[in-house]
Amino acid sequence: MKINLRQFYRIAFWVSLVGLIAIISDLGYTQTIIYQKFIDGFYFFVLVVGLISTLSRYIQKFTLIKRKVFIFDLLSVLFTLWIFHMYLFVGTPFDTDLLLENPIWVKIAVLLTFIREFSEMRINLSKTRLNPAQIFILSFLVIIFIGSLLLVLPNATYEGITYLDALFTSTSAVCITGLTVVNTGTHFTLFGQTIIMILIQLGGLGILTFASYFGYFFKGGTTYENQLTLSDITSSKKLGEVFSTLKYIILITFGIELFSALLIYSGTDLAAFHSPSEQLFFAAFHSISAFCNAGFSTLNNSLYETGFRYNYYLQLIVILTFVIGGLGFPIVVNILNYLKYLASNLLPDSSRNKKHRP
Repeated sequence: MKINLRQFYRIAFWVSLVGLIAIISDLGYTQTIIYQKFIDGFYFFVLVVGLISTLSRYIQKFTLIKRKVFIFDLLSVLFTLWIFHMYLFVGTPFDTDLLLENPIWVKIAVLLTFIREFSEMRINLSKTRLNPAQIFILSFLVIIFIGSLLLVLPNATYEGITYLDALFTSTSAVCITGLTVVNTGTHFTLFGQTIIMILIQLGGLGILTFASYFGYFFKGGTTYENQLTLSDITSSKKLGEVFSTLKYIILITFGIELFSALLIYSGTDLAAFHSPSEQLFFAAFHSISAFCNAGFSTLNNSLYETGFRYNYYLQLIVILTFVIGGLGFPIVVNILNYLKYLASNLLPDSSRNKKHRP
């Protein structure tokens, strides 16, 4: 029985991977009606396989309910069931405009399924012939190559792009240099700009940071050899602090970017955008670009664009985000610890005496 389940989990991963490729194809190319219906149907097949895979893990090992991953799985299952409810009882079956003309929710559910199945895969970094530094470099090269392929998709640009320009843009985004050979605001569509934003984020944190921590989070542990490899990559002083370090890197990064995005959103005028969603994307893009010190902008003339060049509040937020991101994770952690120490001074002496100055 265990062998069959193990094989099924492997099949579930490959199905979810094909689902991710289907999302890229769906967004990157203009689909015919027949092919669009086929893709929409396949999305739901991926969700069904993902539901069965998730539920079977808890049936096989009920103690998983005590782990933090249970919350993620519960929300993911409820979200998927809501999608099926909308499709079966609210939307029109066999209609390409699923979920009341907003199929993006289906794609998000498929993406969550892929993340869940990928995180269950056993990846042993120590079995490779590469040392930690070489693995780190290889991960960057892989992201750059995949990013260049995504940027040459027809729907990523308005008028097309050569592969060399796409490769340059992908490299610049991943290596957070900010150099561009085409105008990011006018040359790339929303899909293309989203790819660039993701490349900036992956380049700023590193794909190994996400993959390693998600794998640890979902499986509840990892091999000793992987911890040794990751301790070299993250420069952790103690082996037991590897994944706590990864967790703090991810939480602090996303927390600062979210706070910065909210400030940028509040500091811009809706009249300068076509819709609130465009304003929200502008805030998210520039928050990530600023924190990762990437220098990319969706504006034609960057922050010198008319309507933004005298927005000193916006520029101040971007400056502060640049500085915090440029300081580096260890210093940011020390600053946060010191702020906690200062806040503890407001507490009674009995509680304050337990704190030491960072």
